[in-house]
This record gives sequence, structure tokens and C-alpha cells, in this order.
Amino acid sequence: MTVLELIHATTPFFARHDVPSPRLTVELMLAEILQKTRMQLYLEFDQPVPEPALDRLRPLVKRRAEGEPLEYLLGATTFAGHRVMVTPDVLIPRPETEILLEAAIKRIDPAGLPVLDVGTGSGILALALAKKFPSLEIVAVDLSPAALAQARLNTGDCGNIRLLESDLMTDPSLPERFQIIVANLPYIPSGQIDGLMREVRREPRLALDGGADGLDLIRRLIVQSVGRTRFLALELGDGQAELAKTLCLSAGYALIDILPDFTERERILVAEHHG
Repeated sequence: MTVLELIHATTPFFARHDVPSPRLTVELMLAEILQKTRMQLYLEFDQPVPEPALDRLRPLVKRRAEGEPLEYLLGATTFAGHRVMVTPDVLIPRPETEILLEAAIKRIDPAGLPVLDVGTGSGILALALAKKFPSLEIVAVDLSPAALAQARLNTGDCGNIRLLESDLMTDPSLPERFQIIVANLPYIPSGQIDGLMREVRREPRLALDGGADGLDLIRRLIVQSVGRTRFLALELGDGQAELAKTLCLSAGYALIDILPDFTERERILVAEHHG
């Protein structure tokens, strides 16, 4: 079976099983298994797929059709140009989190105080910030030991990252002050999780569930962060920006910006504290 024949055979199978972007999915799976880029696949459409690659691909195709996320099947994804490993212990990185990253980068002094990444998960924000600012201390915390283990794998070659197990900012060994705190915390209301896409429901509930209105952890972080940072940058869920803005203002922050995601939903809030 050639590369093109395999793609043509698998695409309708994925479509029948409601896999989003069915052709792109099989191309990404095959490219990963063959250790090629998609462009290389296009240039080799008429080449036969080696039997060992087919043997690896068949069970993955079945699992993807059953709703297992592509990133977990491949064991990796890309965030902000960095390849990162992901497992079912961590949230799958989303493109909109790159907006949070860019908002933070614009406000960071490369020679300033440390940066704190709260709820680091697979370590994507800490990794990207550490690569961008190699002389700056990046502290990353998470409540999940399994997530921290994954973050450790992804950030192992960054000597300026310190990983800590902590419930938000409660660890007493954290620095007293930061120049910015970034956080992509769970923000999905508990009652909505069972109605999410089947792929999202495969992700760790700890990384999704934000309580009754989705803001339980964000509320706690806003309170904990007061007096310990100049900037606070948060990723939010749909319809949460106004309440999050009110919570920040009530805590003494001045609102700097609310940024939209790629679908024009208010997604990122950046607030500044002058104290």
C-alpha cells in the first residue's frame, strides 16, 4: 500500500467515526510513525508504506476512531515552536495558550524578578519562557505529581526552571515576589464537563474542572497573588472575562487588557498591581 492509498483508505474511516479533520489526522499519524514531515509525505505519495509502519499504525487508527486524542496517541505535540511530550496525565496544549505566552513576553524584563507559572501541567509555558529568557529564573508549580514528572521531562535541558509541587502559591519555598504570574488553570464549570467533546473528556479532570462557575482556582490565585507580583496573566473560559475582571479589580489590580482568542472570544486577561 502506498502513502496516498493509505491516506485515501483511512480518511473516510475516520470521517465515519466523527474524527475531526480526518485526512490531516492520518497524515500526522503517518508522518510521526515514518519520522517525516507532511511535506515529505506529499513528495513520497507513490512510495510503499513499510509493513512495520503499518503494524504500528493499525492499532493507533482504531484507538483514534474510538475517541482517544491524537496527541496522546503520538505522545507529543508542538507548542510555540517547541516539541513537547504529552500523556493522559496532562492537558493537551491549545493554540490559544500561545496568546497568553505572547502577552506575558511583552511584559517581562529579562533582568528582572522571577516569573511564576501556576498550574504548569506539561510545562509548556515554563519551557517557552525559559527558552526566550535563558538568564531569568522561571518557577513552575503544579498540584499533580504526575504532571510535574511530565514537565520535568519536557524542561530537563533548561537550567533556569525550578519545578515545585504546590497547591497554587501555598508552597512556603516560593520566592516572595515575581514580576509576572502566568496561569492556565482549570476553568471549565463542573456541570459542563460531561458535555464536552469525547476527546476532551479523555484529558485529566483535575486539569479541566474549575468548580461550579469555572473560577474556583482563579479566585484563589487572584487573592494569593496580591502583593507578590506586578502582573497577573490568566487564560479564561467562555463568558468569564467580566467576572474575572471584577475579581481582579476588587483585589486591587488595575485592568490592563482582555485579549481575544482566534475565534474572537475573550480569553486572556492581564492585570497590573501597583502596590
